[in-house]
Amino acid sequence: MKSQPPVPVRHLCFLLLALILAAGPGCTQVLVAPGMRGEYRFGELQVFADRDFAATYAAAKEGMREHGLFLVRDDRLVVEAELNGRDATDTLVIVKVREVGRNRTSLKIRYGLKGDLAAAQSVYATIARRL
Repeated sequence: MKSQPPVPVRHLCFLLLALILAAGPGCTQVLVAPGMRGEYRFGELQVFADRDFAATYAAAKEGMREHGLFLVRDDRLVVEAELNGRDATDTLVIVKVREVGRNRTSLKIRYGLKGDLAAAQSVYATIARRL
């Protein structure tokens, strides 16, 4: 009984390269408001706000309520928080607020399990009115 020859390294490299190219781009720049850009990365919309953590957290919580989302979970720590909400169709909405510097806060919004850019931008617009 003959054993199979080992797979050549170049075949493995080619397979790895094909998998990387098939994954597609992971990050896209989006215009969330006039003069404000954000990133849409792997289903999450990330925007930086020039406000302190407390103000951004309060705006996110009130913005979710104003947008018609039912707050399911509010996990607040000292400089980061995660707000989970559900809409009328029971879609999960996750808003993460994290302080990245003095008067600089990161907002990450994921609408649904896979992410929906248009819906996330709509939630951000509601939150931005409160900032």
